[in-house]
Amino acid sequence: MSNQPARKQGKAPLKSKKYAKAAPKPALTKEQKQKKYFSSLCDQIEGDHLENALKTTNKLLALDPEDPDALQAKLFLLLKTSKYQEALDITDKTPETFRFERAYALYRMQREKDAEDLLKDADSQDRAVLFLQAQISYRLGDYAVALETYNTLLSTSNPALEEYSDIQTNIAATDTNLNFLQTGFQSSIHSLPPNLRGQKLEEAPLPALTQTHVTTTDATAGVADANVDNQPAKPKPPRKSRVPKGVVPGVTPPPDPERWIKKSERTRVEGPGRKKKAGGGGATQGSTAPEQTSGKTGGSNKGKKKK
Repeated sequence: MSNQPARKQGKAPLKSKKYAKAAPKPALTKEQKQKKYFSSLCDQIEGDHLENALKTTNKLLALDPEDPDALQAKLFLLLKTSKYQEALDITDKTPETFRFERAYALYRMQREKDAEDLLKDADSQDRAVLFLQAQISYRLGDYAVALETYNTLLSTSNPALEEYSDIQTNIAATDTNLNFLQTGFQSSIHSLPPNLRGQKLEEAPLPALTQTHVTTTDATAGVADANVDNQPAKPKPPRKSRVPKGVVPGVTPPPDPERWIKKSERTRVEGPGRKKKAGGGGATQGSTAPEQTSGKTGGSNKGKKKK
């Protein structure tokens, strides 16, 4: 007879179920893809992920190369990431549509004259255009025009905004340069030595060096320093971070200097009325008892019987 247990009657072995594959998702339409990409683009710009945002604009332009919103977003991102030549390449197709962006890219590429010519017919009521025109005039050295433009912007700016203080800073810098060109250079010429006014600068001797910065000193400072040097230096207090918790410097007794030595080898007094025995410590591992001398001592064999 077989020793295997009998299989229960009426129950068939379980079989693994085969699940049907899920149906593939339907492909997104063009409008759905654009909505998805624009949503991602907004999140990427808000999170300052500009390189990823540029890739998203390329996906949008792949769906529709003439999408004005995608082009505007890509231009903004290219200027924000200092890719001015790529921004110019995009504006070459429609320079009138993106005139401001093209002028700004030219300005940042040190092509101020081309940027100025491009903004001559621009809207004079646009604050962004006015700011750019003032910056171009300042860089070209036309400080009078730059100062007039900045004053116009200041008169229509809100004092509570950061823009207001920026305009004031630009006005101060422009006014300083303008005053130097109008009257400041004359005072600078009169401040030159007399022998330089009637001859060429190349023929003039080198001017003598003069001290331009005078440091005031106190007459009693030396005496005070001498008194301080004669006094003994005070010991520096210990750092608080190095003082253990619960220890008050100068009040708590110092720790035992022999706390690292075994108690059997210490030389200090172990307790009241108990003094450490001189001559070494107690027995340690591996020590042996001293051998007794073979000589007879009195009373050593007393009481023992002889055999």
